[in-house]
Amino acid sequence: MSRKTGRLTALVVTVASLAALSVAAAPAGAFVFNKNFVNWTVSGSITPKKLGQKVTLPAGATFNGEGSANVEGLQNITGSVSNAVIFVPPFTSDVSILGLSTPVGLSFSQVGSASGTLKSVATSNCGGNEGCVNVSVPATANIGITSVGLLGIKIPTNCTTSKAVAFNLSDDLTVFELFETGTTFTGTTTIPSVKCGGLGGIFIAPVLTSLFSGPDNAYSLSFSPPA
Repeated sequence: MSRKTGRLTALVVTVASLAALSVAAAPAGAFVFNKNFVNWTVSGSITPKKLGQKVTLPAGATFNGEGSANVEGLQNITGSVSNAVIFVPPFTSDVSILGLSTPVGLSFSQVGSASGTLKSVATSNCGGNEGCVNVSVPATANIGITSVGLLGIKIPTNCTTSKAVAFNLSDDLTVFELFETGTTFTGTTTIPSVKCGGLGGIFIAPVLTSLFSGPDNAYSLSFSPPA
């Protein structure tokens, strides 16, 4: 069986099971459906407004966590997401600074684990599909700048955002999509000022702050089952 066929079969089974069990369980109480997210693939980008360029996340980024849906009917679903952790390996992204392509070393370190909620919303939010929920998982992370390329020379830096960056991840989708096929969170965030350690930090920090910091920085983060 191909992976694509296997995923489709799993989705059909999940849809059928949830629909049947939620209806059957309604008179006696809710049906609870639990899901472990194990090494789901994370992809996407962050676009600092001042640069106007996408910083694409590297391969190897993952999401792990737990989900639970309390189904009293396909229009009466509540639940939670807990122990949510996004891991992004250190990476390098080329950005254009003053017209010059500059490799910048970056890190993304989530602050603690995140938790959130899911609750039923209008089916019109999901194109008329039943089981439509809003999932909301606020998460925060420190963004580090570990090196800057200059004239072909990689200069190590010890810089990070002065405060954690807030990602208020929220999307409307069916509970079946959430648990089986994944989703994409889009939004904007404020990147705080940058602070740097070391003797050169007092000179480097203002430059990096002027390039990266400020409001309305767009992000798009996709979560999907492992291949």
